[in-house]
Amino acid sequence: MKDANLRWADLAPYAGRWVALVRGRVAGTGWTAGEARRAAKRSRPKEEPQVIFVPAVEHPNGCRHLD
Repeated sequence: MKDANLRWADLAPYAGRWVALVRGRVAGTGWTAGEARRAAKRSRPKEEPQVIFVPAVEHPNGCRHLD
């Protein structure tokens, strides 16, 4: 991840989804990269978002956490 200020723990609510970041802040989310990018462009049309996937890992004990 480019922005050191944004940690994986900050993205935990978005586990399993695509997130579009603008200036290190979540500007859009979606089930696909395109959805996340379009959501970010609606809220921040002049800025180009960085789109990343936030993985979720299932453990045998049923706990989920970010990888």
